[in-house]
Amino acid sequence: MSHTRRADPELDSLIDEITIDCNDQDEVLQGFQNAFEDEASLPCPGTIIGKNVEVLWIGVGDRRRELIATCRRDGREHDIALLDLTIEADPATARLIAAYRRWIGA
Repeated sequence: MSHTRRADPELDSLIDEITIDCNDQDEVLQGFQNAFEDEASLPCPGTIIGKNVEVLWIGVGDRRRELIATCRRDGREHDIALLDLTIEADPATARLIAAYRRWIGA
């Protein structure tokens, strides 16, 4: 069965805005990191494998080819793949996460 992506002009426009000057995947990830730094409301609550965390930062991790989220739980910080988290975000942050998920094909 073929998986067809539904049209979403708003998200596509946001992705275009974030990636307009990017030449490769590394630059796109940096563009998304910049967008999260400029527009996301962090920290915010999230969950991973049913455990509550506080999402502190979203960006490019060391030698990772995906966005990661630095999360705090019980006083310790952990780097988690953004796609593995469920985040309770404000509309602007949720929109960035949706655009990232769409760009990466998740």
